[in-house]
Amino acid sequence: MLKKRTMIPETALFALLWLHFAAGNSDLSYRALKFGNTASDYIVYQPNMAPLQNAFSACFWARSLLTTSRCGPHIMSYEGGGFSNEIVVSDEGGCNIIFGSNFDLSSKHSVSSGTWFHYCMTWGYSSGTQNVYLNGQLIGSRSTPSGRRLSTGGFLMLGNDAGSDGRSASYSYIFGGELYKLNLFSKELSSSEVLEMSRDKCTETELTYGDLRSIKWEELLQRSRNGNVREIDSGCSAETGRLWVRLSETLEELRNSSQLLDETRSELARVKEEKAAKDTELMRTEQQLNETLEDLARTRTVKEACETKLETKEQQLNETLEELTQTRKEKEAHKTSLDTKRQHLNETLDELESTENEKDMCHTDLATAEENLNTTTVEKEEALEELERKKEDLIRITTSLNQTQTELDQVRKLLEKANNTPPDCPLNSTITSYWDLLYSEDYFGDVISSEKLEVLYKSVEKLEYFVGLRVTEGMIQFMKHFHEGADKCPNSTE
Repeated sequence: MLKKRTMIPETALFALLWLHFAAGNSDLSYRALKFGNTASDYIVYQPNMAPLQNAFSACFWARSLLTTSRCGPHIMSYEGGGFSNEIVVSDEGGCNIIFGSNFDLSSKHSVSSGTWFHYCMTWGYSSGTQNVYLNGQLIGSRSTPSGRRLSTGGFLMLGNDAGSDGRSASYSYIFGGELYKLNLFSKELSSSEVLEMSRDKCTETELTYGDLRSIKWEELLQRSRNGNVREIDSGCSAETGRLWVRLSETLEELRNSSQLLDETRSELARVKEEKAAKDTELMRTEQQLNETLEDLARTRTVKEACETKLETKEQQLNETLEELTQTRKEKEAHKTSLDTKRQHLNETLDELESTENEKDMCHTDLATAEENLNTTTVEKEEALEELERKKEDLIRITTSLNQTQTELDQVRKLLEKANNTPPDCPLNSTITSYWDLLYSEDYFGDVISSEKLEVLYKSVEKLEYFVGLRVTEGMIQFMKHFHEGADKCPNSTE
């Protein structure tokens, strides 16, 4: 729903303002200052400039009454601690000084003497830019030294130049005009903010900045004055300012209301179009509703038939539920039996697993036995081979013993023959000692050569070297026997 607004004609608002001016107002914050025409007419004091170090905007309303050379009448001047001409503003545009550097804009200062004008100088450390506005319009802009901030601890003078010490006024810079609403803001005002402030000197726009207004006009009015500096009526009052604000708000409200009215008319036209579309849609909906009612009647008939079928289905469902209950009971009994069988199966599986383990152990033992058997068989075969070798050695030994026995028999015969010789031991005509036996026809030339016989003469033990040369072990023992005794026949003489 649209809110009803009460609109006041602009002519009525202006009439109210005129009546207020006629009545007058004594609010000091709406008083202006009139400076005299001598070098002694000024205001000077040491303000707190710390909030303005990184950005400031110096704005005021002024009216020039003296005609002097360019950069002559100084409206305001600030000499920082150790820095001269930190801020200087003249009334004809010739001096717009910041940080000791002048920005001459006298060619763009087109205000006639005796006319109120609005002035703003803005600067910001971050932007590094000085902007100068006249009656809300930008007339000059330039860059400022990089890294420079506004100095503190200096003196601010209104109505003349502060001089190098901050307090030495000069006849060359006498303002002699009227000043109103000089404020210093601790921010770099935008062009739109400056424009709004310059619309009328009787508005209260400056008050909306709160604490950003570091140096306030109403406080400057309370400072001590030198010479002829007096308060005058600015032509504004507190009520006038409030009426101007109300007027601005009302005008803005009128503009917003007009815009809202246009928007409402457009909205109304759109709503009418939507209503026509809705009416058409409503007729279509009614037709669809009638068709739906017919469908509903048919649906009811179908529903009744379905309800009958549903009752039948419910009866069948109950019977099925009874069968399901019986089946569940049978299932529980079957489950119990199945659990018993599962338990028996698990026991059988445990027994089977135990049997498998025993089987594995038997297989292991069998493999070990087979391995031992194979080892025993090999050893047996080796023993049989060794037995065969021993049997062959026994056969050879037996053969050798038989041969030795034969030779012993032969030697025994010889000995018997020798024993049958006479006592003077003539074995025969050629044998005179037992060593001579080797020269018998049974040995000489058959077994031992003459070279070997020489060795026999040297040592009988060396006869052992001839084992295997058909001289048997029995023969060697026989010869040693005779060697251990006498090697000559008993009672023999050489």
